[in-house]
Amino acid sequence: MRRRSMTAFLLDYLPAFTGHSFTLSPVAATGIAGLSAATLSTLLGSRRAILLTQATASSLFLIHFLLLGAQTGMLICGLGLIQMAVRVQRQPCRVLGLLYALTVPAALAVAALSWQGPMSALSVTGFLLATLGRWQSAVGPMRLCFILATLVGSGHNLLAGSVFGLVSDAMGLTGHCVSLWRSGTVRRRSVAVGLLPPEGGNIQPHGRVVAA
Repeated sequence: MRRRSMTAFLLDYLPAFTGHSFTLSPVAATGIAGLSAATLSTLLGSRRAILLTQATASSLFLIHFLLLGAQTGMLICGLGLIQMAVRVQRQPCRVLGLLYALTVPAALAVAALSWQGPMSALSVTGFLLATLGRWQSAVGPMRLCFILATLVGSGHNLLAGSVFGLVSDAMGLTGHCVSLWRSGTVRRRSVAVGLLPPEGGNIQPHGRVVAA
């Protein structure tokens, strides 16, 4: 029964057709725009481009969560914007590095002051994982952290009733995984643990890799 009521709540914000007119609520508009930007960021190859596009998505989801009344998620998006403004530079100065570090206790304070139970806990945990990801200088490790952050953040979006956030999570996970595979990051890790053979090699029944 609870799942059904949640679905009904989510559908309240979807675009509605009334007669010959098309009605798009502010919640839906910001959600669709944020979803589009977030998905695009997962398919980009440049670290700077990823962060700039993520910043656009965070700005839109900040408004989206504000309209939904998800206070913790809204404030966390704001702190994420500060982080991305700092880390868009590959080598930020010490002052900016300190500002970046201060977003962590700020996020914990935000979660405590706007505490909404599990929703706040999931939001701040996802933020901390994303914080680790944004600090990475290489795209591969950054994506891996973002995948973990997205998995945790999807719990917040479910509790917040953000259908667009959930769709964004699903598409984001898909995009990051595809991009990791294309870049070879996943394959290299699979080869390292023996799940895949190296180039020109085969895995034998007992897991031993031999040259082809």
